[in-house]
Amino acid sequence: SVGRLSAATHGLAFMTKAPNMASTAFSDDGFGGVRPPRPAYSPRDLMRNALVFSASFAILEGCISATIIISHEVVEHHLASSVSAVLYLFFALGTLVAPALVRRAGVKRSLVASMLMYAVYTAAYMAPSPTVLYPAGALGGLAGALLWTAQGAYYTTSAVEYSKAKGRASVGGGGG
Repeated sequence: SVGRLSAATHGLAFMTKAPNMASTAFSDDGFGGVRPPRPAYSPRDLMRNALVFSASFAILEGCISATIIISHEVVEHHLASSVSAVLYLFFALGTLVAPALVRRAGVKRSLVASMLMYAVYTAAYMAPSPTVLYPAGALGGLAGALLWTAQGAYYTTSAVEYSKAKGRASVGGGGG
């Protein structure tokens, strides 16, 4: 739910400008606890954050795609293909647990963890042997599942916050 996403992403902002505080009262965090007041970001700040995040995400995914493509030049074709298969298998399996991990760790921590995991996957090609590449491929697959889940939560929360900042009705609801 959106309330849970908001609670999970509390504090997630790549801000260069300090936000205004929306209120001084504490509020329920959606999990039965109390959290401090959330900062109120302007629509412009929220749009800038989304654009910076989008560019960063695209660059990261470009690096991973390049690693997968170039791997066939770094190691034997059969090994590169097998490591890619492990990567995609663990990506698929990781999608089963990634939502729970993002909910538990929060979006910001999940993004940072997945980026570090992707860095390990990429660095594994500096010492390319099956004993290094297969575990790195599995880690890279889990990183992908975690990253894509966390970015979806980030964009959903950003859209809701942007809608609120623009004074529009809440995002969501049913069709009909």
